[in-house]
Amino acid sequence: MSFIGLALLLFLQQYPPQDLLTFITAENLKRHIAVLADDSLQGRAPSTPGDQKATGYIVSEMKRIGLTPAGENGGYLQTVPIVGSMVDPGTVFRFSNGERSMALAYSTEFVAMPGAHEPLVDVKNIPVVFVGYGIVAPEQRWDDYKDVDVSGKMIVMLNNDPGGDDPGFFGGKGRTYYGRWTYKYEIAAKKGALGAIVVHTTLSAGYPYRVIQNSFSTQTFDLDQGNETGSLRIKAWTTEEATKKYLRLAGYDLDSLCALAEQRSFRPIVLPLQFSTTMRSSVRKLQTNNIIGRLQGSDPSLSDQYIIFSAHYDHFGIGRAVNGDSIYNGALDNASGTSLMLNLAEAFASSKEKPRRSLLFAAVAAEEQGLLGSSYFASHPTVPVQKIIANLNTDVMNVIGRTSDISCQGSDRSSLGNDLATVAGEMDMVVKPDQAPEQGGFYRSDHFSFAKVGIPSMSIGGGGNFLDVDTAFVRKMHEEQGQSYHQPGDELKEYWNYSGGLQQAELIIKLVWRIGNIIEMPYWNKGNEFETVRKSSMRSIESL
Repeated sequence: MSFIGLALLLFLQQYPPQDLLTFITAENLKRHIAVLADDSLQGRAPSTPGDQKATGYIVSEMKRIGLTPAGENGGYLQTVPIVGSMVDPGTVFRFSNGERSMALAYSTEFVAMPGAHEPLVDVKNIPVVFVGYGIVAPEQRWDDYKDVDVSGKMIVMLNNDPGGDDPGFFGGKGRTYYGRWTYKYEIAAKKGALGAIVVHTTLSAGYPYRVIQNSFSTQTFDLDQGNETGSLRIKAWTTEEATKKYLRLAGYDLDSLCALAEQRSFRPIVLPLQFSTTMRSSVRKLQTNNIIGRLQGSDPSLSDQYIIFSAHYDHFGIGRAVNGDSIYNGALDNASGTSLMLNLAEAFASSKEKPRRSLLFAAVAAEEQGLLGSSYFASHPTVPVQKIIANLNTDVMNVIGRTSDISCQGSDRSSLGNDLATVAGEMDMVVKPDQAPEQGGFYRSDHFSFAKVGIPSMSIGGGGNFLDVDTAFVRKMHEEQGQSYHQPGDELKEYWNYSGGLQQAELIIKLVWRIGNIIEMPYWNKGNEFETVRKSSMRSIESL
């Protein structure tokens, strides 16, 4: 082939064929949502009949589309072993100072789960220690534990991480992984604590307490990894008001403790309190499934490399009734993202031309329980993790309307952001940074599981500057989505506007066509927290 011919081929490979760009319709986006969010699936909680129905539907769609199985044992499924726990709602947390005591009521003042999967946690008069933000970050010269021994104790810690305007200090106004509740329980277990309480405030969490309350109104789940979670026997949250009550019993003020916790010199404070509880739970070993299909790339020299799409298909099942409705349908979160992924799979499969690299489509389980399905896949990949060049996650589709801008979690962390900016520019869209960095969105969806093992990852978000959409409708949708987040009200609405979802689909197709065809693999930006993991991973495969 001549130089001009090669140049023309490379030029054409940057732009997807027209049949691929026009394949997806609003009707098909709605169709999958209507099935997955129907009451008959009962909210798709892990390891329930609704979960099994959702799994069967997604498998049947992958077969119809023409994806080849990419799960375990030649099938579409990857078994995800989990443990389900349900705490007795009559459980109380009791705090005493030797003279007086007080009890907190389950659900309204605290929620909890047995960290070590025990059916009975019976503890009496355990010392209580306030550990600030509960963070150990050597690179920030920050240690909230210092040399204080918290083994066997109940620790209390603040949500989020220390504040400030310096982006180099715990992300400035943004949240880092140190601010996530998952990290806080992890470090508490490493430190040998008996239990850990995270203090909930709407400001620090980014969502009201009812979101947590509803999450714990049904079974809670954890991965069954064969070994229990260290010595951490209780994982709990207490409300802001409940926290103030037991701190007052100890002679402390929450605001004053928060101020102390902002200082690098902070040392753990042993509170003059004892903690007691008898927490009974039903504990069951269960399983759910990731569902994975493959579309083979067109270039034999690159088709052993993969772009993996992810979208979680689970929600909270049947839980605490709100306005007489107890089914948490999860239409927007995340039947919509699953529908977008399935439509993308069908579009690519139906196109006469395919990207040079192969595509994986993974409907992952139990995201709402702590990214369990994607975490399991990341640690038990069905293709070599070094061969996965990028992850694109779809969690909540734009059902408001087309925008002139877009904000994607992780776009500022890897070269995927450069590719996104190029594609968005061609669509007359502007890429904006995370509009709510204080909520730590990068660490709250499945792309984070892939990032942790070094795969450049990004979650496809939406925009804020809507085109040809009435401002009253935009305001109504934002209010509705805020009120229905993790609530029974997250149901399919007939007035949803799918033009925004179609715009997202077009952008993703163009992005995938770009990174699926160019020779250079995506990479983390220099100095990014996941750069070292990826380089180590790539060196390991090069040495084989």
